[in-house]
Amino acid sequence: ASLPASLPDWMTMVFATQKLVPALLCLASLSLMLSASASAQLSGGTPASKDAPLNSPFFPTRGGGGDGDGPVTGYVPSDSGVPGQGSDDTPGLPTTDTSVRGTRTRRSGTRGQVPTAQAPGASSLARVAAAGYVVRDSWLMWWETNKFDFIELRRVGDAPLTGQGLVRESSEQRERRLDEVDEVLEQAVMPALRDLTGSSDASVRAAAVVSLGKLGDPLVVDLARELLTDGNRAVRHAAMLALGVTDAGRARYALMSIGSDATYGRKLLDRSSLNAEDRGTALLTSALRGEGNTAIVLNGLLDESDDASLQLLTSICEAAGLGRAPDSIPALSRLALDDGRPEFVRSAAISALGRLGDPSVVPVLIKALDAGGLEPTRAAVVALGLTAHAGHPFAVQRLIDIMLDGKDASARHFAAISLGRLAGEQARAALLSAFRDPSTDMRPWLALALGLCERRQPAGDVAPLLMARLTKESNPETASAYLIALGLCGGPEVVPVLAEHARGNQTQRAGQAAVALGLSRQPDALPVLREVLRASGSPNVSQRAALGLGILGNSAAVPDLLDLMQRTKSAQVASWAAQGIAFMGDENAVGPLLHVIKTRGPRGVATTYAASALGQLFDDERRPALSRLASGDNYMARSDAATSLLLLGF
Repeated sequence: ASLPASLPDWMTMVFATQKLVPALLCLASLSLMLSASASAQLSGGTPASKDAPLNSPFFPTRGGGGDGDGPVTGYVPSDSGVPGQGSDDTPGLPTTDTSVRGTRTRRSGTRGQVPTAQAPGASSLARVAAAGYVVRDSWLMWWETNKFDFIELRRVGDAPLTGQGLVRESSEQRERRLDEVDEVLEQAVMPALRDLTGSSDASVRAAAVVSLGKLGDPLVVDLARELLTDGNRAVRHAAMLALGVTDAGRARYALMSIGSDATYGRKLLDRSSLNAEDRGTALLTSALRGEGNTAIVLNGLLDESDDASLQLLTSICEAAGLGRAPDSIPALSRLALDDGRPEFVRSAAISALGRLGDPSVVPVLIKALDAGGLEPTRAAVVALGLTAHAGHPFAVQRLIDIMLDGKDASARHFAAISLGRLAGEQARAALLSAFRDPSTDMRPWLALALGLCERRQPAGDVAPLLMARLTKESNPETASAYLIALGLCGGPEVVPVLAEHARGNQTQRAGQAAVALGLSRQPDALPVLREVLRASGSPNVSQRAALGLGILGNSAAVPDLLDLMQRTKSAQVASWAAQGIAFMGDENAVGPLLHVIKTRGPRGVATTYAASALGQLFDDERRPALSRLASGDNYMARSDAATSLLLLGF
């Protein structure tokens, strides 16, 4: 097809002269449930309002984390300042957290500086801070944002894992099995999901179109284009996400047209002009695959950055980092060190340099530390953990100095995590030394950092230390961090300790212990998780046990999850059981998931989760699509587009 003449010359040239390279399908991810009141609003008989928040099946949008059964911190704070996307005045969402461990805290109770609201175009989080709230500096916020950096999920194409180990299959058997899977997808799964894109439930429409994008449905581009003019903003953004995770060249072209505010992009959204959030969302979703053609387009926008709004420029930087093209480094470096730019723009440029993962940017990141500024410093600390290496002693020492003596609490916390990512003798020694007598706020961060060290370079000295500290820890939130750190360490010796807490009556510890059992990758974790799944009376613990089983990936637990789906009276718990199955990559889950859709109808929480699980189940790239956008950045200073996109939960 010929290209519309309304695109900029450099963009038209990219699409006209370069072949789009197919990529692996990106997938949606699993996380924790929304509040019961939000579920009731969106799954009940009353149609949701025009821009009501989606009943997200993946990442949570509200705070929590105490010993109650409330939802737990996820990708983004509830007070994101995005209208209709989880702000406190959103109808149906609770206005107060059930736990003191929320994602937000009053300014008077915050250690460290508060982001300053800039002129028009300031980041949403800065505007929230000006109103009296800041994002809570919590290890759980960091973990839920970054956890998929350390989780490898199974794929349908992998050899099945059972209680007796991997099932051996010949190449002919595997090929025959996958042919049968393709037939089921084409004849049963895709038709069911296509029907759901016409649901009156916004959450169901969004989940269905994103799953079709991940499955590579040949009709998804046309279906997504129809939803680009949906009455619900979140559904419109989900349609962009669907275009971003499919491998069709037409999808990429549509997103770049929207991102460039071209005539064709305006036509797709039926608008006379496109705002920064819509354009930013299109750019971010187009970059999730990290392919070169997108990076070329983004570089063109970076070259024209003087004409871009601050919010759009921030989104362009974020997308350039996701694009993973070294050609973006010069433009991003200039923005990172431009003290005439607002802090959140510089922070986005610095985070993008970190996401590129090129060690050549380390000198720029060091200069960014020297230049100062609260958000740029935090971003540089995070970025060093992604770009430096253990053999770069000067960078490692700068992180050590910030961890020990930094004035900003968040920078100290992020420095510990970056040292854990880098591992190496110098970083490990500094973390162990700091863990001997840490301040209260540093304890969970140091534990996680040591767990990351041990996961990357096992030495056998971290797990015993954590287990000894765990017996003396009275703070449930810090104890939960120790449990996750033990899961990162792995090894058979951690299973009995994790099992004890998973069976306990403190739901926060029990839930995190269940996740940690999955992280441990130990066969002995399987019977414990199956027992917890059957016996727990807490929805929070049941959900996390399902997640732990999904991470563990052993299909022997599929009958337990199927049984839970049938016997529970909670749509949320049934939905999480479906997601746990999907995470295992077991194609035998197709029948039960389709049965959920058939029996529950085209509306409601259970159908939303089942539709999402079908996409999750067959996604070749098991890393969740939006987890790349969520991880490896300074989440204190994101663009409105990134915040809103992550609130979709996929």
